[in-house]
Amino acid sequence: MGKELEKYFTTGEFANLCGVKKQTLFHYDEIGLLSPAIKKDNGYRYYSYHQFEVFQVIALFKEFGVSLKEIKTLLTNKDPRATMIVLKEKAMEIEDKIKKLSRLQSVIHTRLALAEQAAESDFSSVSLQNLEEEKFMISENILDEAEQKYTTVIPDLINYLHLHKLDQGHPIGALLAKEQIQKKEFYNYKYLYIKTKQSSKHVNYHIRPRGLYAVGYQKGDETENAYTRIIQFITDNGLKIGEYAYEEYIIEEAMADGIENSITRIQLHVKS
Repeated sequence: MGKELEKYFTTGEFANLCGVKKQTLFHYDEIGLLSPAIKKDNGYRYYSYHQFEVFQVIALFKEFGVSLKEIKTLLTNKDPRATMIVLKEKAMEIEDKIKKLSRLQSVIHTRLALAEQAAESDFSSVSLQNLEEEKFMISENILDEAEQKYTTVIPDLINYLHLHKLDQGHPIGALLAKEQIQKKEFYNYKYLYIKTKQSSKHVNYHIRPRGLYAVGYQKGDETENAYTRIIQFITDNGLKIGEYAYEEYIIEEAMADGIENSITRIQLHVKS
């Protein structure tokens, strides 16, 4: 090979060093992006170790989604300011992707937690549980409103959640006031809600108070039976119904084999 080529790599060696196929280097040479430092008359090609740094820059820009044509322009002009502009733009894009992936991860963790709770729950049981304070984003008051109101309120709630990037994967819940429970008006909700840890000044919130709750489950649309069991449990334990019941899916229709197999958790606030 000769002493002059001891500092150089063959195409295969350089491809291995860069972690790409030789065809990639051939293509970069064809488009004038990265050509071998030496081309022999016999067809052999050799790359300098200095060119590894150039390849890394190309790989970095490519990873950022910069086209090969743009990369060629940047490397040809060698204008630091132009490179800075591109890097700043890509840094902002990456930051945005990180935020989106973080929100997606939060949604997945929420859904996973709900699935795990469902797997561990005895749906025929009622229990007393101490629950921590939680913040809910709520709809407008829908008590005694016509059923058609739900077709407006639910999309508004979901659209606002997505617009302001507040979605954490929690299903829509419903708030049932004490008066409606006592009247057995189990579908006459006061608010619809979605759990959220973030805040926005343009939406109403409800704080579920920390305290003791009777927790039971409803399968499908067996609402009255579920509340009858829970209220009887409260009476048997010498307690009184609190201000609100909080209903939320833990197995929704998307996870269940039909709406009749969905599971709603009912958390009814109790007082001594």
